[in-house]
Amino acid sequence: MTTTVKLFCSAGMSTSLFAQKMQQEAEKRGLDYDVKAYGLAEVDSEGPKADVIMIGPQARYMVDEVTKKFPETPVKDIPMQMYGLMQGDKGLDLAIELKG
Repeated sequence: MTTTVKLFCSAGMSTSLFAQKMQQEAEKRGLDYDVKAYGLAEVDSEGPKADVIMIGPQARYMVDEVTKKFPETPVKDIPMQMYGLMQGDKGLDLAIELKG
């Protein structure tokens, strides 16, 4: 079964590259993950479809609000250094850890 990871940030632009790096890492490891990025405006429509929600560092102020909206879904902000260095492998590790 596919694990769906949704990344949200202000506009969804820089997060798209991070999502691609995570997706490439999942494929390299042979894991069935679907990682995509969205703007925060889409959190209400896309959030319910996610197994894991990750928030870009520039939007970390939204973590509590998103957690309240989706109490059954793990929500975490992406650490600034991981994001800045575009470490998709570590992002995937974090998603796997959040999924449990």
